[in-house]
Amino acid sequence: MATIGLRDIQINARQESFRMNHYYLGVEHLFIGLLDIQGGLTTTLLEEQGWTAQYIVDAIRRLTGKGNRQRLWAGVPDTPRTKVVLNIANDLALENARTEIDERDLLLAILEENDSIPIRVLRKLEIDLERMKGDAHTRQITETPGQSYIKVDFGADFDVTDALSDETLFLLRRMFHGYSQIRVERRLTGGYTSALILVVTPIGADHMEDAAVVVKIDSADTVLDEAQRYEQHVKNSLPPLTARLEDKPTTSDTSDVAGLKYTFVAGKDNTAQDLRMVAQKIGVDKLGDWLRRELYPYFGKTWWQQRRAFRFQVWTEYDWLLPPLLTLDYLPDDTDAQPAFAIKDPIKRKRIAELEYGDVVTLEGFIVQRVYRDKNMIQLTLGKGSEAAKRAYKIQVRGLNLSRDAFYRGETVDRLIGRVWQMRAESLNQAVSVLDPDFDFHAESIPGVGDDFLPNPIRAYDDLLDRYVNGSFSKIHGDLHLGNILVGPNSSAFLIDFAQTRDGHTLFDWASLELSLLNDIVMGTAGESWVSARRVLKLIAGLNAGNKFETTPLGAAMQPIYALREIVRECLATPDQWDEYYIALAMTSLRAFTWDTMSVGGRRLMFLLAALTIDTLRHRLSRAGSLDTLSTDQPLTEE
Repeated sequence: MATIGLRDIQINARQESFRMNHYYLGVEHLFIGLLDIQGGLTTTLLEEQGWTAQYIVDAIRRLTGKGNRQRLWAGVPDTPRTKVVLNIANDLALENARTEIDERDLLLAILEENDSIPIRVLRKLEIDLERMKGDAHTRQITETPGQSYIKVDFGADFDVTDALSDETLFLLRRMFHGYSQIRVERRLTGGYTSALILVVTPIGADHMEDAAVVVKIDSADTVLDEAQRYEQHVKNSLPPLTARLEDKPTTSDTSDVAGLKYTFVAGKDNTAQDLRMVAQKIGVDKLGDWLRRELYPYFGKTWWQQRRAFRFQVWTEYDWLLPPLLTLDYLPDDTDAQPAFAIKDPIKRKRIAELEYGDVVTLEGFIVQRVYRDKNMIQLTLGKGSEAAKRAYKIQVRGLNLSRDAFYRGETVDRLIGRVWQMRAESLNQAVSVLDPDFDFHAESIPGVGDDFLPNPIRAYDDLLDRYVNGSFSKIHGDLHLGNILVGPNSSAFLIDFAQTRDGHTLFDWASLELSLLNDIVMGTAGESWVSARRVLKLIAGLNAGNKFETTPLGAAMQPIYALREIVRECLATPDQWDEYYIALAMTSLRAFTWDTMSVGGRRLMFLLAALTIDTLRHRLSRAGSLDTLSTDQPLTEE
């Protein structure tokens, strides 16, 4: 780390002040100036406690907020607190026989003053300020932080043809600092995201092996959010023996990934297996029994069985699963283009559906959900209501200059102008077209089972979003699939990957798991073709009607689905009112057929399943004589 003087830090700080429309120099700007120093003392000390510089920057920006673009004074004056901090930093420099303030002096001054906006943010994130202060005193700025060499071996079950990247190996060595060696036992199959899940055995200098752990590596923001979500939703609601976060996240200033370690009580061979692997060994009959006997009762006591009444509109729980409502090309405020209309809360989807490529619109009052700095793009949402509703109605805006304009997660964007580049319908159409459909996927209806036709889910799903559901609300995993369910000693159940865990619609978890079973177990038996997908759809339609499965290999593969539906029956808010579950199944399958990480056959089935469940709901609503609510024969209950 080279010595950085105050003048260079102040340049960074003033740039941050201008980006945020503040036009004054506060301690928050100085601290962000310190964080802008790649490989600097401040970023290094924060990384050692599991935080990236950008995550801290966003947290500070959320607390301060943006100012008004209209300047009310000349220059960039120091705030009174900044003057106090700079005086402390000057005294520290003089004590060390220097006339120039450097990076260490300024960091120590901010920590000594102990009441600025950055300090409040660090306290909220539970960063050890005393440790940071001690390390800031003793760390040699002139030294280059080295990466101790840790030998990485691979177990017999690891596919060496699927090599780990240098970025991943670097992070693994940092995660297991203090060991002389690690052995990567196997890659767990994971889910449908980019996350990498590994089983790793750490080995000490004495060649003694510690217990294997499950390692998750993903984007830094996702991992750091997951760690906080674990503390908020998961930590105090887990059964006594299950996977838990072992340490704080591990980050790196050389890449945009981070890692988490989950403890795991493994079997005699000291290895972990996910349910995809186990299912191949125990067979489909035992798999269904295991779901009812182990998974549901063990986690259900503090999760799904502690449900309460919850009346909600479908969009508030499920719109976030769908592709972005719009993708816009950013236009500056002084553009001459005239907006077609303003998009704001409440969303008028029918009006948005009338937009065409090239139309200009204004967004008002949206919240920044994600910032893609490598793509100069942001993702906006409504940001109101429940955790799921806060992610509803995604709109992506591309073509920004994020090195000049500051956008941070959680920011409210009062006004933004963009030109329509792509709409949700186009994204869904593209997802179907790559599946080589044997029908016209632009038509109002598509071939179903036999001579029956089903509503085209792309054209029919929108009618569901505003409907009300009388359901239940509980702690849910949020991404329940076979790759996130581990099997330990004595067939015990463990869950990992809590990035989506929250309080939400109870049946969402079971709909997600049904899709995973259909893709991994059933379609593996049926095949990849549309004909195979319709064979499976016929069995699902029979299951919905209460029929038994045929005595064929495909019928046997459906047995875990039957077992899962028995769990769902216990979780229905109103006994035998399956509309609540069909809504969850329709919306999750709409999401799933867009995943290019799912098998082609699986995605074909997901598209047909969305059509079947929407068709079933239409018939049930028609028979009920009402289109206002999906449950009409019971009194309405509020949470």
